[in-house]
Amino acid sequence: MHRPILPSQANFAIIMVNIFLAMVLLATVMAINIGHPPTIPQRNTIPQTTLSPRAADSSIDRYLFRPRPVQCGEVNLLLVGIPPYHPIVKSAGFDPKMIEAILANDTNLLVASGYNVRMVLFGPEQPLSILEEQMADVDCWEGTGVGFGERGTTDEALTARFEDTIQYFKKKVPDGPIMFNSSPTTFLPTLQRHFPIEGGRDCAKEGRPGKLLGFRVICDDSVCKKD
Repeated sequence: MHRPILPSQANFAIIMVNIFLAMVLLATVMAINIGHPPTIPQRNTIPQTTLSPRAADSSIDRYLFRPRPVQCGEVNLLLVGIPPYHPIVKSAGFDPKMIEAILANDTNLLVASGYNVRMVLFGPEQPLSILEEQMADVDCWEGTGVGFGERGTTDEALTARFEDTIQYFKKKVPDGPIMFNSSPTTFLPTLQRHFPIEGGRDCAKEGRPGKLLGFRVICDDSVCKKD
């Protein structure tokens, strides 16, 4: 007389069969992989991408500023940044004296290259209305720019100031470009890209520089301390 198979015994048998089948399947897959290693795409099969030319689509061309050749001393440009002795500059690990020299030298270079430039340096603790005051005495500003330090920051207050500055410039100089330097040491290639000097002339050699409209550092002594 056979003993009845209990439910627990039946479940155990089913589990053991499933484990056995899984092991067989795994062994089969491993054997296939060993005999036929996976195909790795060749490097030359990866599609390459290239940068498209600016304004290739006429539907967006009207939104972009096109480079405008100018004469020596023709355009007025306002550039903003952070004072060299501001705590933000120091906390980022930069030498304030070095930054001060870079800003002064670059401003002189821009003027010598034929551009009328005003450099305004102020921190996020200052009101944005400073820009209104600094732009009021010039009838026409052809372009504006924001320096390297104000853009590449992790300081939340400075990021907010950067956003506000962009919005203000868009309203104040709607037909001019908002420019950004790709090098922390000079703005010249950026100005030349947007406002190339007519005929590639060398304004400095011709003795026809631009004008220094001001180099203004707006920062309380209690904030911008020279050690």
